[in-house]
Amino acid sequence: MFIELLDGLRCVNDHPQIPLVTAITKRDDRFVVEATIGCPTCRREYPIRRGTAWFGSAAQDDVTPSQAGPDDDDGATRIGAFLAVSDGMTIALVGGWAVHARALSEMAGLRAFAMNPQRAIVESERVGVVHSDNRLPFTDGSLRGVAIDESGWSIREMELASRALSSGGRMVAPASVAVPGDIEEIARDESVWIGEKRGALVALHRR
Repeated sequence: MFIELLDGLRCVNDHPQIPLVTAITKRDDRFVVEATIGCPTCRREYPIRRGTAWFGSAAQDDVTPSQAGPDDDDGATRIGAFLAVSDGMTIALVGGWAVHARALSEMAGLRAFAMNPQRAIVESERVGVVHSDNRLPFTDGSLRGVAIDESGWSIREMELASRALSSGGRMVAPASVAVPGDIEEIARDESVWIGEKRGALVALHRR
């Protein structure tokens, strides 16, 4: 994982967020190959193995994605349109959407985390790979887009996922998954819904 992408990672346990501490044991220039990420609050540790950060309950050797194949530019364009991507954004693509991380990063000039990819993903300075069950290991408000292509997410897990979005950021999820309370649904078809995170209400005071 490119070293600058580590700044966007946070502990998945439900407590106030503070920056994680990374002990690097192997690196290739500015890419972290082997390391341990530690949470100063709960003392939980997460390994980075072969460049991939593991926040989930499965051991890093339990998941073996298939070999990398050609990028699907049509799929990348589709999810890019759903998320209204633009240059400089940071997004997370989960499950089946993760395969488009590299193509979308190159097309739109953004940074993308590929979470729980179903096939091998080639990392870059703009693309990092993480595994994390149904909990997004990203700083609150740090993402402008999240696309989830996995069913079985509880409403609590979706609410925690929405915390990673900044105000106005977009979320895409299967039609079978509940829409979190702070997400305003803006489009839906038989397979997915698209929502946008509402901004915080600002109190008005008469002078």
